[in-house]
Amino acid sequence: MLVRPKKPSREELAKIFKDPRVLKAFEQVFDVVPGEFNRQDDDIEEVLFAADSATTQAALAIALIGAVEALAEVKAMEPAHQCNCQHDDLTPRYEHVTPDHIEPTQIQYQEINSLELI
Repeated sequence: MLVRPKKPSREELAKIFKDPRVLKAFEQVFDVVPGEFNRQDDDIEEVLFAADSATTQAALAIALIGAVEALAEVKAMEPAHQCNCQHDDLTPRYEHVTPDHIEPTQIQYQEINSLELI
């Protein structure tokens, strides 16, 4: 935080500025500028924090890339897997599966003549 500079007296400013409007405006500069510097100082601290965080994340990313490279080297040096199975000559097994649902049987219909009912 910045220390507020000593504000010059009105008489000292009147020696420099003859116009009262300019004199008043220059007096207000001493009210505005220190607060603005303090606000910018806080903003700079936030930017520095963000930059430190980004630097840390970049270092972690570089470390992860190195770990992936090391893993790729180990995997490249690893011998290829060869199956020493004794059952290579067997053909694949195919199964016939029957459905579990019951299929309807044939139904025979007989025509009924209405005259026969009487």
